[in-house]
Amino acid sequence: MKADLKRSLVALLIMAASSAAWGVGSGAQSNESFSLDIFGNANMDDTIDEADIDYLRGVISGTNPATNLSDANYDGTIDDRDIEQIQKIISREETKLILRDSSGNVVTIKTPVKSIIPVNRNAAEALRTIKASESIVGFSESALNDKSYFPEFQGVESVGSAKMPDLEKILKQNPDLVVYYGTQWTSDYKTINDTLKKANPDISVIGLDCFKPETYVEDILKLGYIVGKVEDAEQFVDWYDDKMDKIKGALEDVPEEAKPRVYEGGRSDFYQTGGSGSSSHNVIVMAGGRNIFGDTSGDVAVDPEALVERDPQFIIWKISNIGGYSLEKDNTTKFEDKRNEIMSRPELANVSAIRDGNVYIQSADIFFGGRYFLSIVYMAKWLHPDLFKDLDPQVIHQEYLTRFQRLDYDLDKRGVFVYPPLEKK
Repeated sequence: MKADLKRSLVALLIMAASSAAWGVGSGAQSNESFSLDIFGNANMDDTIDEADIDYLRGVISGTNPATNLSDANYDGTIDDRDIEQIQKIISREETKLILRDSSGNVVTIKTPVKSIIPVNRNAAEALRTIKASESIVGFSESALNDKSYFPEFQGVESVGSAKMPDLEKILKQNPDLVVYYGTQWTSDYKTINDTLKKANPDISVIGLDCFKPETYVEDILKLGYIVGKVEDAEQFVDWYDDKMDKIKGALEDVPEEAKPRVYEGGRSDFYQTGGSGSSSHNVIVMAGGRNIFGDTSGDVAVDPEALVERDPQFIIWKISNIGGYSLEKDNTTKFEDKRNEIMSRPELANVSAIRDGNVYIQSADIFFGGRYFLSIVYMAKWLHPDLFKDLDPQVIHQEYLTRFQRLDYDLDKRGVFVYPPLEKK
């Protein structure tokens, strides 16, 4: 009970520190603001290393209080065998890894993992980020349909729907690991896990979202430990944190009331947005805006009169049916049409964003899934142009594609992601 109390206090301190840095309710995560939920992380920081062995020795001797992650082999007893497990994790010689997935469930994964089916396409992108995509032996149909972004997987076996895949096809591939979503479609996750484990107990199943700002970094690091690519995961996290920390640092002295009011729409041609706790809300806050519907929660159907009354200074319209990577550089017609249609809506005529021309269109290719941070970069540039004169979203976008996705893709020649386009320096 004492260990549980200690962990609760630690968690509260972490949450307070994160909220202070990003704004209350932002849900942002960096590698300094969470405890990596892998058993063996005895000192509850963001990595597993010799410091955890030192801490665990203190737990065994009685000089350190036990934490919820001290029982490295998860056998109910804290002893020298837990030190052995930590040593094996550090040297990448463990035969199992025990961790909590994105939903908080405890999952045991047999290692090493050599073949993977990421039903969750965001996990597939994350695996490519940490140089582990050669282990992929099956893909969801929606990911395979994205030929411009996943060209190298076109010959990989389709396992059908991302929500409820073809379990027979998965079993036929006999993967070591299946990665599903952790907090989305939770009943389907349980069905998939129970069915696969019953048919083949050697298959490990885990739910990792890999697309939510509040857990993205931790999900990447967990994947790194699972597939033995910890250094590559840490390298990406360092790069990601550098970009996000620069934006966060520039916004620290901006009073809350000076941050522009933002409405994010585009999930349909009707008015719908995300309230507090949603990824949409977190992205707005991380970019230095105030979500005008931040006093609501979850997905919100919006009354146009309420939108007008809250008078957004910026409207960010996100579209998923007008592709970015597949378009020629000057093919902006559909983007222009959508922006003109929004700006000509009579019910919005007196909204500040319309009067000032602050209506921006974003393609799904820069806000979808694990690429949400590209949306933050573009939005920060729009919301605070004076603060971010030297910020170049396209440079960051290109580096992500070239360095971490290893895609032969030149953004100077191809792709439309935002409209109006950013002016080149």
